Amino acid sequence: MFQGYSSDLPCWSLEKADRDFLLGFGLYITSTEEFERLKRMDGAEVWPLGRFGTEHFPTVTIKDPSGLPVDAVLLPSSFEKKEKGKKYRNWNSDGKILRKNKPQPYDVGPPKINRLGHAVFLKQEFLKNAQWYCDVFGMIPSDIQILPESKEPVIAFLRCDLGEEFTDHHTIVIASGIDDRLEHCAFELEDLDEVAKGREWLLKKGWKPAWGIGRHILGSQIFDYQRDPSGMLVEHYTDGDKFNDTVPVGLHPISRESLYQWGQDMPEDFLDTELSLDKLIQLVKGFFSGRKIELRKLMELKKVVGLSPRSWIKY
Repeated sequence: MFQGYSSDLPCWSLEKADRDFLLGFGLYITSTEEFERLKRMDGAEVWPLGRFGTEHFPTVTIKDPSGLPVDAVLLPSSFEKKEKGKKYRNWNSDGKILRKNKPQPYDVGPPKINRLGHAVFLKQEFLKNAQWYCDVFGMIPSDIQILPESKEPVIAFLRCDLGEEFTDHHTIVIASGIDDRLEHCAFELEDLDEVAKGREWLLKKGWKPAWGIGRHILGSQIFDYQRDPSGMLVEHYTDGDKFNDTVPVGLHPISRESLYQWGQDMPEDFLDTELSLDKLIQLVKGFFSGRKIELRKLMELKKVVGLSPRSWIKY
């Protein structure tokens, strides 16, 4: 069980197994009323003492339409979030001098993870799953990406609806996929120096970067992507957008160009769009289980994301 530097709450859990797979996904909630509603859902599994060792936070597990277990962890009203000590750095700019007569080189080492910021899931039944997270957890879309020709939605960036309170541009992203899986998880770091520091640390350890450093368009995060030993994408990011309920839903055509404002050209193998044997097996299983899989939409999506936004670059 791992914690970030911004809270004592667990944000990541690993268990030893004979293969790599996703055990589930969890959300912290503070409403006892909502917790009781989730407990009454069909197939809900209740853990009165929780699943976090000595913390004993009550938990209810329900499955999304793809079968992924989703934990809702109830934080007691008496719980106080403890902010861990952070070292804020002063940045100088034209006309604004915050650091005077003091050099500011950066330390070397692994980056300090604040928290798990968001997770991106590929789903065979895109709309069904996106609607489920809105209906069950009250999430609302910040931005939706659509196919340029058919205008059909294929990616939904969902945020928590906290009313006038500001929250992350997205906590969950649901995207159309050949199979159901976690596409990547994203950990928030303090600033650009921490993102660059993490990249340098992993390069020195012999890891090959997946993509970055750059800046996204939807969400605006400065990002750096790496792959873990299983091949799954892991994102380090900072400076993400914060929205409240006054921001309307944005609609945007999907393309490679829509994924970043600046940075390293996206490597050809970053988007895993090839039809492997395992994906084919999952696709067939999905059809035989009665899922409404739209092959035409998947084929159009594959075509669109294969087009380079920079015509002079050969991918």
